Amino acid sequence: MIARALGVSFRQALRSVALTLFPLAFIALFAWASAGSTSGNTSDPVRASAWLYLGVHLIPFSIPGGKLTVLPLLAVLYPMWAIRRGLPNVESAFNKLNGARIIYSLWYAILSEILALISIYHGIHANLYLTPLFTFAIAMIATSTFATKKNRAFYFALYLFSIALGIGTLVYAWSLFQHWSEIKSISVILGSGIVGGVLTAAIQLLYLPNIAIASISYLTGIGFSFGSGSVINGTHITLGQVPALPFVAALPTSTHPALHYAPITWLLLFILLFIFISRDGGSLAHVTGYWIVQGVRIFIAVALLAYLSSGELLRENLNPVGVIWWKFSAVLGVAFISAAILTLYLPALIRKAVNRG
Repeated sequence: MIARALGVSFRQALRSVALTLFPLAFIALFAWASAGSTSGNTSDPVRASAWLYLGVHLIPFSIPGGKLTVLPLLAVLYPMWAIRRGLPNVESAFNKLNGARIIYSLWYAILSEILALISIYHGIHANLYLTPLFTFAIAMIATSTFATKKNRAFYFALYLFSIALGIGTLVYAWSLFQHWSEIKSISVILGSGIVGGVLTAAIQLLYLPNIAIASISYLTGIGFSFGSGSVINGTHITLGQVPALPFVAALPTSTHPALHYAPITWLLLFILLFIFISRDGGSLAHVTGYWIVQGVRIFIAVALLAYLSSGELLRENLNPVGVIWWKFSAVLGVAFISAAILTLYLPALIRKAVNRG
């Protein structure tokens, strides 16, 4: 029974890896063939497909002269879908769902680590320590079932954050439209051709969540960075050398002093969250315990998203690119605590004072 369960979970993990890897291998082979090669060595696109596989799992890379740690957040949805497809067959071989998920995720992490090991080439390699951790965590999340009723606060916070991301994306799109001439100039300089242009556009679409997080950080007065020593917020802009990439054309070129007070937006959003969720009532001690748990979950999720959305972009002078994750998380943490005081504890103190009077 155990041998059968291990065998089924291994086959499904291998199937999930293949379901993610093979389309990426086709893309790598097509791009390699279109670009042309003097050596004709097909091992190049094979290694590239393994790198793409690891990249869509958000695993950092080391390359000669720098690192690639800022990876497209949207790309992780594809391997999560592939992992989810294999779960029903694994469940049928196990008596307990949690055991099935753990064994399935372990096999998936082991296979991913093997890919990371065999794809090492000329100083280019994925982080071998983070590969099994990231792939295991992604597989566990992809196979999870979430109890919406017990986690209403977390999911409502997620909905509010998703709305904020949507607003950030729209503002970014508007900024791109405003700088359309710069985008055309950059495209001419790149001269990537039809295939290269399509792939560049696809990569930039996958980076939209990263860009949206940086956009809402800018709109709410926190700001973001685009390279060492850079500062981009509503009141100050300092930029060094930036790469000639189309999405860079949307970077702010002028200050907006009114955004200095924009962090209050997060306070208002958290007040809305507390008002919506706290209608169920309950004692102050019970509500406090509930919100401590949910607050920790929200803070971890926000900090993790901010951390994964930023990093180094191939060269040391392009580090950090994106939000400063600890600063972004700290502002949201202060806003959360302030909203709790204003929504829960201040009214309770007022009621207590009135009852004593």
